[in-house]
Amino acid sequence: MCLCDELPRARHWRLRRKRCTMNGDRNNDEGRGNGGGRDNGPSWWQYGAAAAAITATAGTLYYLTRQPQLETTTSTPSTTSTTTVAQSTQKRRGVLSTLAELLEPLANNSTNMEDAISSSSVPVSPNITNLNGLLADIYVRYIALKKEDFRLHYRVFTEVFSQIHNNMKEVDKYYNRYSSNIQFAGSHYDRLRIKKPDEFDVDIVIDLPVNLRRDRNLNESDIILEPNFPGFVQLRAGVQYQKLLVRDGVDCLINRTAHEWLDEKNYILRSKFTNWFKSVGNRALNRFPRRENLPACSVEGVYYTIRTSESGPAWTIIIEAPNFKLDVDLVPALRFPEDRCIEANVIRPIPPECRREYWMVVPKPNKGGNTIHDEKRSWRIALQDQEKQFLNNTYQLRQTIRFLKKFRDSQNMNGIASYYIKTLFLLEYVQLQETHQSHMWQTSDMATLFKHMLRKFYMALDKKEIPYFWNRRHNLIGNISQGLINEYKSKVQQLLSVLDDPYNYKQVAKYLLDDHEYQTYRWLL
Repeated sequence: MCLCDELPRARHWRLRRKRCTMNGDRNNDEGRGNGGGRDNGPSWWQYGAAAAAITATAGTLYYLTRQPQLETTTSTPSTTSTTTVAQSTQKRRGVLSTLAELLEPLANNSTNMEDAISSSSVPVSPNITNLNGLLADIYVRYIALKKEDFRLHYRVFTEVFSQIHNNMKEVDKYYNRYSSNIQFAGSHYDRLRIKKPDEFDVDIVIDLPVNLRRDRNLNESDIILEPNFPGFVQLRAGVQYQKLLVRDGVDCLINRTAHEWLDEKNYILRSKFTNWFKSVGNRALNRFPRRENLPACSVEGVYYTIRTSESGPAWTIIIEAPNFKLDVDLVPALRFPEDRCIEANVIRPIPPECRREYWMVVPKPNKGGNTIHDEKRSWRIALQDQEKQFLNNTYQLRQTIRFLKKFRDSQNMNGIASYYIKTLFLLEYVQLQETHQSHMWQTSDMATLFKHMLRKFYMALDKKEIPYFWNRRHNLIGNISQGLINEYKSKVQQLLSVLDDPYNYKQVAKYLLDDHEYQTYRWLL
């Protein structure tokens, strides 16, 4: 059944919807960040990183654009017709080309990347005479991504994900029509990954068959945003959303999927949304050939098995082969025009240079809410595109984050998420900007910056507070037990005491390296 007076609106929305754009233009100014400023000049590890990134990205993009044959069985010759093979290859090339667009910013900005260095650039016998020399040596040995790993992991990810994504489109009509932007998230997206590129976060934006923009009368919007808790938002379906089953004629057979995500009060439940997404993914994996009773994918003659796990809003695929493991968190997300941020209680103004077309919500529960509905109906606000722009023109800020993350990992501070550390730095960056001291990220050496931010980390633990960047009323570490906070404070204080003695700087390695790494490294000191 169809309501004629509503069809023009639905058609108008569908005609304007941008499908399958890969968000490549968002990152075109990435080269401005972390050493991108001409006055600063590249640090010595940037030269190795630039060469590694050029080689790695070129290899990845070459692999994306060539035309390998599809392997559809593991033991018998293919009997597919020439026409079917051509159509399948064309579909696959389409997915690969969009993934190439996703990775294109890496190629455009490879000369400024610090994410990868060549293994051969690590010195056999380091010449360490001060804390800066120690930090530089630890960086190239234990923190920097290695070129060889960089290239292999991206290549395997691209091949496996392209097949999963293509299969998901084939098994589910809603996903085929409404899956749109695909982008890296987390540490890789921010260029803050350390040690190995063996964990990826990928956001897949799922569009909705309604108008996402705000109506002049907010309550008449197709989706009403209700910010019941800082950092989270609830999504209530408006009249047009509620009428999906009778509004869209034949299309209701597809759009009813979105209607099934609603609860009895017409809120979009994150659990129903994620369950649908994971079911589509699992059906897609069932189309893969199998090895060792697991879905498998061949990449340049090597078979990689695929198994899955679930953690929070993510559907995690674990890709494995001998001496290889890659965890990829696939997170479905919804997006809204950036001008609707204020409805979600995003209090901090977004500077003009950091603005983007959209912001997103991901289906992560609000465990600190006051009622059961706060957890079931809440979606976490994600302004990662906007946050990434804050990291531009910050010179050595990214590098300092990497050192603090390595300290966190080596000291087993598992309660401190990488996002908390990034937030600590964003808050400090804005504060220094306001006091006209942001030049320190360019003019200070790494030892000075590391000690400065380590003290800021201690102060945050002492107050038991790292405010959410976009709304300070949300405390990111408020739910960590006081006992764990005290344990973390003690570890930070011990390192600060070592750093206060300039003649004892080599002991810093004990805190930045785990036990196995230190037992190997101490012979070089």
